[in-house]
Amino acid sequence: MSIIVFAGPSIAKTHVLERLPHADVRPPAKQGDLYLATQDKPKLILLIDGFFESVPAVWHKEILYAMSIGIHVYGSSSMGALRAAELHTFGMVGVGKIFEHFANDEWEDDDEVALTHGPAELNYMPVSRAMADLRYDLKGAVEQNLLSQTQAHDITHKLKALWYPNRSHESLLSFAKSLLDESQLSALTFYLANHCSSLKTKDAECLLNKVADMNLAELPTKETHFALYENDAWQTLINDVSSSRLTKVKVDLPASLVTDNLTETDPFTAKLRARALEHAESMGIDSQEWIRPAFNKVATGWGCVDENGDIQFEQVSKKLLALSLTTKQFDAWIEREALLLAYADQVDIQTEHILDEQLIRQETN
Repeated sequence: MSIIVFAGPSIAKTHVLERLPHADVRPPAKQGDLYLATQDKPKLILLIDGFFESVPAVWHKEILYAMSIGIHVYGSSSMGALRAAELHTFGMVGVGKIFEHFANDEWEDDDEVALTHGPAELNYMPVSRAMADLRYDLKGAVEQNLLSQTQAHDITHKLKALWYPNRSHESLLSFAKSLLDESQLSALTFYLANHCSSLKTKDAECLLNKVADMNLAELPTKETHFALYENDAWQTLINDVSSSRLTKVKVDLPASLVTDNLTETDPFTAKLRARALEHAESMGIDSQEWIRPAFNKVATGWGCVDENGDIQFEQVSKKLLALSLTTKQFDAWIEREALLLAYADQVDIQTEHILDEQLIRQETN
C-alpha cells in the first residue's frame, strides 16, 4: 500500500476513496496508530482526524518516527492540522486554512477543531460543530450581509466560552436572537441550514486533491535533519500498542448509571442481559448491521427524535453530557445493545416463554 489515511468526522471514507481509490482509509487516529501504520511501510500517511479526550491522542514522536524512516506525513483539517502546525519545522506538511491559522499563531486551542460525533457505523456523523467551522459560518454570514462584523465578533466570543460539545448552529442562533430582529434571524437560520459548508471538510478535500496530483512512483523517500532518540517512553509505547493490537478493551459505564434508581427487578434483568451478552459473544454473532437500530433504540428511548421520528443528534449530545458519558463509553454501550438485538433476532422464542411473561405481568385484583 502507498497511502494510509486517518479520517472520520471531517470527511467520509467514501469521499476519500473517490479521490484516492487505492488508499487504506482508517478510523481517526489515537496514540500508537501512527506507529502501527509505519509497520505497513506506506509512502505517505495523511493525518486528518484523530481522537482527543476519550483515548490518548497521537503522539508527536510517532510522526517524527514515521518521517525518520522515510515516510511522508501530511496533516490537515483537525488533529492533522494541529500536529502539522507543531511539527512543520521538522518536515511534516500541513495543508489548508486551519493549519495556517495554527501555524501563524492565530489559533492555539485544541478545541478549535474538537467536536462530538457518532460511531464508525454511523460514519462518525458530527453531533456538535467545531469552533473552526462556526467561525467559518460567521465569516460567510458577514459576507452575505446577514451579520455585522461586530455582531459576528460578539457571537464568536460567546461560542468560544462554551464547552466544545455544546457548540452548534442552535447555540449560534440562540446568541444571535438578542442581536437581530425576527426577519434577520430567519434569514440567518435559512443561511446556516442551506448554504453553510465545513472548513474542516474543505481542508481535507484540499489535501486529497494535492496528493491525488502526485506521481507516487517518482516520490523519493522522506529526508529529515533531526535525530530521533528512542527513550524508555518510546519503547513503552511500542510494547503497549504491539501487545494490545488484538486485545479487546473493556469500557464500563459511569458508576452512577449502574447503581442509581435500581428497582427490585433490575438486578434480575441486568443478570439476564449479562448472560445473554456472554452467550452472544461465545456464539460469535456478527452485530454490525444492528448498530444503527441500537442507536435508534437508545435515541428514541431518550426522546431525542422529532415528530417524524428522525433523530435529533444535538439532543443526543446533550443527553450524553447530562449522563457524563464519554464518546468511547457511549460507543461501547451501543455495541452492547447491538449485540443484544442481534442475539434476540437469532434465538428462538417459544410460545410458553411469552405466556410465562404475560402471566407474571398480569395484575391481581
